[in-house]
Amino acid sequence: MADHGSTRMSLAERRAQLLDAATTVISRRGLAAASTRAITETAGVPQSVFHYCFDSKAALLRALLERENERIQAIVEASPPFSVPLRTALESAFVAHLRRVQADPWHFLALSELGVHARTDDELLPLTQRARRRDLDAIRSLLQKWRANLEPRSVEAWASVILAGVDGITEAWLTDRDDDAALRSAQLLASAMETLGGDPGLSRTST
Repeated sequence: MADHGSTRMSLAERRAQLLDAATTVISRRGLAAASTRAITETAGVPQSVFHYCFDSKAALLRALLERENERIQAIVEASPPFSVPLRTALESAFVAHLRRVQADPWHFLALSELGVHARTDDELLPLTQRARRRDLDAIRSLLQKWRANLEPRSVEAWASVILAGVDGITEAWLTDRDDDAALRSAQLLASAMETLGGDPGLSRTST
């Protein structure tokens, strides 16, 4: 269907519209089917609009990765006050992320496929690597605020465990859509922060 309101949208709004359309195409039909024609047809705009917003499909994919690489930051921002135990805070954050996935599974399916593709694309790989470093930095910051005297190696290790756990819970739910199993996994991961590795510092206590 033609988009009769095209002249009333800013460049930023139009780019967001095309990114949303790309996510829809990728999630429903796969990355290989996400041609510029398919994206513009889904958005309801002529192909000229695509080339007005992006130099190429690769540029759109870069923009999509950049827009979506804030998921761990959202988890950190949703964490409870430091007055609660770390286990409780982490469980709350994990469950909040899980609810986001459950509310919009097509969106996260598209991100999953895009992430796999990016790992084999020399142009997109640096974006995923930077995103991972930023995710780990955000988690490390959260852990250090909870327990300032944690050893750096311990913080580094647990940040990697947390990130891998979040990714695993997301991928498992997208595959089996088992809400109860995903919730149990989130609770177990939070509990593990206190019981694995022999590091009592991961449990917030008074100093």
